[in-house]
Amino acid sequence: MNEQNQKEVRLIEPDPKRWLTKERRNDLHDQISCSRMLLKQSGLLRAFLGYWVRWQASLEAEWDAEAETEKINSLQKRWEERNSLSEESFTEEELRTKLRVNPASMIWAREQWGHRLESLYLEKKHQLDKASCRLLRVSDKGLALELHHRIKAKETTFGAASREFGEGPETSSGGLLPLRALASMPLGIGPLLERMEPGKLSLPLRLGEQFCLVLLQEFKPSQFDAQIEEVLLAEQLKVWIDAVVDTLVFDLNLGKQTSDQQIP
Repeated sequence: MNEQNQKEVRLIEPDPKRWLTKERRNDLHDQISCSRMLLKQSGLLRAFLGYWVRWQASLEAEWDAEAETEKINSLQKRWEERNSLSEESFTEEELRTKLRVNPASMIWAREQWGHRLESLYLEKKHQLDKASCRLLRVSDKGLALELHHRIKAKETTFGAASREFGEGPETSSGGLLPLRALASMPLGIGPLLERMEPGKLSLPLRLGEQFCLVLLQEFKPSQFDAQIEEVLLAEQLKVWIDAVVDTLVFDLNLGKQTSDQQIP
């Protein structure tokens, strides 16, 4: 687990170690005892444990019965428009149980961290802001400087220069990177875009072994709304699930019995 995740886990409840009660360990041991080695060999152990943790959390969600039924009915209708119960080997009850996990786990997440959403938003706002830009990467500094002057002088367009000289995969779209969160921008250019103005072209920048030009097209500040709340809750839930899975993998790799081992 990286340092950032460790920091976030220390700030949230429930404590992953305490959450893994003896009863939960017994339940997991019963489900995994015959397939643990196969899951490890197939590389699916963490995925299985992650789903198991999410499912266990979803069982604790305090969900209004009428709202739950309405939501699951809606999800089932959409699922059956694209899938078949017989082809997927699901009974209707099994399907509804499966469809409940994600929305119920998000309700559980709000019960745990809803009171911290505004402070989390302020901490992560710069990562949630969105931007679109054009990116041109070349290996030669002199070429990057020449292209900068040609684009500034309108002797060529950024898109044309990117398609002719660019070396990154974005060249197929004329260097265009569609609107996305700054945190997901390649090469760590998010902080640069935050300081630029739309329509502004950067000077050549050294990024690893390459030099790049960046043109900001649109900057869209994030708003603390329902959509952002869901993003923040999903992120917190993932960090927490990863912490629980790390603990479980440690136990399993040491060959410990989950029903008996108490995590210090």
